[in-house]
Amino acid sequence: MIAGATRGSGGPALARHLMSRKGGQTVEVMPARGLAAEHLRDQLRELVASSAHGRTDRPVHHVHIDPPPDCSDPDAVIATFLDRYEAEFGLQNSQRAGVYHVKAGRKHAHVVWSLVRDDGSVVSLAHDHARREKVSRIVEFECGLPFTKGKHNRSAAAALLKEGRADVSDAMLAAGLLDGRRPVAHSTPRQRAQAERTAVPLDEIRTQALAAWQASDDARSFAVALHSFDFSVATGESGYVLIDRSGSVHSLNRVLAAAARAEGVEKITSAAVRSRLRGINFQNVEEAKNARSERRNTNSGDRRAGGIGAPVTAPEPPRRADRRDEPVGRAQGLVAGDRRDFGSSHERVAAARKRIRDHAAAQRIGDIDLQDLIRNKGEVMAKIRAQNFKAKILAEVAPAGFNAHAFSDDLRMIQKPTPARPAARIMMIDGGWLEYDAAGRSIRTWGPTGRAQILAAALADKLGVEPEHLAKTASVGADVDALKVTKVSEDTVNSLVLWWTARGYSATDGPDGCWVTAGYARIRDTGDQLEIHGGLTVKVIDATILKAKEAWGGGVYLDGDWTQDEQDKLWIAAQRAGVKVENCQPSLSIQDAWQREQAASAKSIKTICAARSAIAEATDVRDAAAGDLEAMHRLPQPLQAFVVSHLDDDQRRHLSGQSVADITAALPRFRDLGQSELEEYERTGRTFTPPKPRRDDRDRNAAHTYSQ
Repeated sequence: MIAGATRGSGGPALARHLMSRKGGQTVEVMPARGLAAEHLRDQLRELVASSAHGRTDRPVHHVHIDPPPDCSDPDAVIATFLDRYEAEFGLQNSQRAGVYHVKAGRKHAHVVWSLVRDDGSVVSLAHDHARREKVSRIVEFECGLPFTKGKHNRSAAAALLKEGRADVSDAMLAAGLLDGRRPVAHSTPRQRAQAERTAVPLDEIRTQALAAWQASDDARSFAVALHSFDFSVATGESGYVLIDRSGSVHSLNRVLAAAARAEGVEKITSAAVRSRLRGINFQNVEEAKNARSERRNTNSGDRRAGGIGAPVTAPEPPRRADRRDEPVGRAQGLVAGDRRDFGSSHERVAAARKRIRDHAAAQRIGDIDLQDLIRNKGEVMAKIRAQNFKAKILAEVAPAGFNAHAFSDDLRMIQKPTPARPAARIMMIDGGWLEYDAAGRSIRTWGPTGRAQILAAALADKLGVEPEHLAKTASVGADVDALKVTKVSEDTVNSLVLWWTARGYSATDGPDGCWVTAGYARIRDTGDQLEIHGGLTVKVIDATILKAKEAWGGGVYLDGDWTQDEQDKLWIAAQRAGVKVENCQPSLSIQDAWQREQAASAKSIKTICAARSAIAEATDVRDAAAGDLEAMHRLPQPLQAFVVSHLDDDQRRHLSGQSVADITAALPRFRDLGQSELEEYERTGRTFTPPKPRRDDRDRNAAHTYSQ
């Protein structure tokens, strides 16, 4: 019989599990002991509450008792187990609650005890696994059940001898429980629950992981072979882990070790796994899951090769603020004509602007034509209302107490935050852009320097942060002719916004083009030219390659001064995507890296093919053993000779019932045996030909037999 136990704090989850009727299961509540409540949920609450004085945060002990399926009297077995178990651990006077479950005609029990005694001391569960197996062997002996070969049988037998139960120990010895290697469970309760939850069978994971291991010889080929099964490798807290297609995490060492043990092949140790995966810095679990989610949820073009368990992307280089941009002093001079005034407090900026407006008003007040003002009062009032409206929106998104009216004349457009874009986006009348994220406490500007920097300085002073400016880094075009500066029509901008939005990007229309958010950076798209602000990040490169592939016919032309590092990054990304790059001089080192990557890619394809070929060949061996003539003719001659000549009818019948995973691991041995048969044919002067199948007329249901 099987019994398992857990220890915890109790709670609603345990009550839900015990009362679950999933899969047609029936539930019968046991009579409680030492508890006043009638319902199980209340009994568990009472048990936990009465244990509050104990010196432990895990006062609840939960045991499940599973008599064999063919047991004639499961109630008697459960009662015997409870009696022996409580005597073993000293739980005779502890509060107790429990249930009986009946599913598909099989009955088992769940029992929960309080481990806290009246004086606050806690019942000891030391060596509970071995002691629980000892109790199980006693119950099996006393109830006439077949013995179960457990992991701790030797310890249990030694304890039984010491306690005077030589009868049970001798029966265990006679049953062979103390001989041979210690058994290893196929899976743990947690693994079985995980497989049930994710619908990904554990045997399938192990078989495919072992096939990938056997078909590879280094870290990259192993990761690529795993990717063919939609698996990936990541770095966990205690070593390498395997992430299956459902996103669940498994210990890579344990998966491979269990698969090798099940197939009877050479043991795969943790040291062997570390040795093979040495040299590649794999992503951590969270990064690998995010990458998997992004690959599944995005349709924005081809991604970089090797994303499966690939090396972690190197961090982006620091953003340079001194590249091909107007001197900061121009923006600073707009405040008070002095570099030191840039970044002054909001009050000082507002006061300076007010003085300028008052001076201009004093100069023009004498030139006002009252009659003209009366004639155009509708237009004047519309402008005033528009300015007040913009100031109102700015006040809503700005920090509390910010004087938005001081900047109403500078605002062209304001986009409020949305769930998809938590930052407010503001366009100034001079074409500059500002992005204000209240939750993230960040302020960024890009585009022409000027009024956006003034507003950013005021907002940053109110928020207590430093504003950032995304300076123009570089630009690219569809070709050299596309770099000529032309005015962008409104229809073109709208179509560009729709184009980028359809590909999962955040795009904003403006009079100077379509502005695209690419991670930290911003890209201005005018149709045949992209202007990059904020540095050449990985996301900028992805967006550029996407534009080149889908809108520019697979080509891109670099404009301006690009550093060698920037050229190398864009060039190798373009090579991976099949995009031609002009006006670019990649370094010799990056060209060599690309050659090595192509060679590794070819090897990866070969590795995947080998893994899949082995599984397909194993399937044909199984089907050929069952009499499938087409499968027989697909096999290479050594395997044909193995099935036909080396095996007899009983062996073929046995082989046809084996799993593909078992046969895959044994293929090399089958080939050697088949080759020996072919050599024997040659020595005797015979010629081996694929056989013809026939049915044994005496038994229509028997497996196929073969004759030469």
